[in-house]
Amino acid sequence: MEKTVNMFPTNYRLPRRAIQLVTLLVIALIPALGIFQIDWALASFHIVGHQIWWSNFFFIFGLAIALTTLPVITYTTIGAVWCGWACPQNLLAEWANNLTYKFLGKRADVRVDGKGAIVAAAKNKALNWLVLGAIFLGAAMVLALVPVLFFYSPHEVWSFVTFQSNNTSGFIQFPYLFSVLLIFIDIAAVRYFMCDYACLYRMGQKMFKSRNALHVSYDASRSADCTKCNYCATLCITDIQPTSIKMYDSCFDCGECIDACNQLHAKSGTPGLLNFKLGEQGKESTWQKVLGIVFSRFNWLMGSFFAVGVAMMVWGIYTQPPVAAQVPIEQQLKERQIARVCGSQCAEPQALCKKGNIAECYRASACKCTCSLQQDPGNSASGEWRQCVQHYTTEAETFGTHPSGMSKMAQ
Repeated sequence: MEKTVNMFPTNYRLPRRAIQLVTLLVIALIPALGIFQIDWALASFHIVGHQIWWSNFFFIFGLAIALTTLPVITYTTIGAVWCGWACPQNLLAEWANNLTYKFLGKRADVRVDGKGAIVAAAKNKALNWLVLGAIFLGAAMVLALVPVLFFYSPHEVWSFVTFQSNNTSGFIQFPYLFSVLLIFIDIAAVRYFMCDYACLYRMGQKMFKSRNALHVSYDASRSADCTKCNYCATLCITDIQPTSIKMYDSCFDCGECIDACNQLHAKSGTPGLLNFKLGEQGKESTWQKVLGIVFSRFNWLMGSFFAVGVAMMVWGIYTQPPVAAQVPIEQQLKERQIARVCGSQCAEPQALCKKGNIAECYRASACKCTCSLQQDPGNSASGEWRQCVQHYTTEAETFGTHPSGMSKMAQ
């Protein structure tokens, strides 16, 4: 006799939280460990020590194919599991909702897509609002470091966080503060509105949604056992009715409703009426049958395109010409940072130089050498920079007293 097993656990919250936190950690580690970073200045990606130019046709086109087909594959097999079990946006939205209930009332709602500001009268106090806002701001300040890591090295970000003297501190400030603002607004008010109206993955999932994919199912044959307590709907994070989920409903497959129903029916020793289903398989099935369903539902055309995309990416990385002289990425970043800082400090003499004042041209050159020496005194070229400062300072003083300094430059 073929043994049957329950394909899914009866408690989903703890494993779901663990997966969400691990996903957020992985996203932060990807740039921190140098696995993937973006370099706007050089129009390239840095992938595990390889510098991939945006002009690399095979890599960019393969990446586009892979990113387009992978979501379609997940839509038709595991449904919205990414949204409910891994997406950091949903993790933050749930966390923000729980904090809101704690500080502003069990039925509090301050979301932009809610029914207006709903706050318990007993908790509508300035202190509660201030503490809640401070927690959201603190979380935003920490989380904003993640997107910054995709564009700056961990050393630069750490120097910025610890207020150490660093050449790039001024350049990190704007993207960091902008990220803090966006994340704070998202946590404080946007939340699931982002999923329903701005997330491209979610929009695609709705377009390709199918009952053949993993979904929450209600056992209508046991409807007499339903106590009509509405507990499952109360705990639903997307405010839908789990006992009658429609194709157009925004179900995240989180399993909160299933946990709620199981907890209530556990008192009577009976299973809940809600469960995950894959295709038409029941609550209990064999691993072989479930794998067979996944195999039969897999979109092999999309899978083939995805494989082609990955192959093109690998080929693009393999055939990417090496960077001339193979200057370490850290050194490249440092040189660009020094150039930006010195360009800003020496902007005034440079502007006067462009107007034809040759003395200011010498001062601009001396300024850049002085600035470079200050920013990187241990550089092997520091001796040349000192000579540069002395030479161009002398020339600037000479032409500064020459009555025809302007006319010579004009000629």
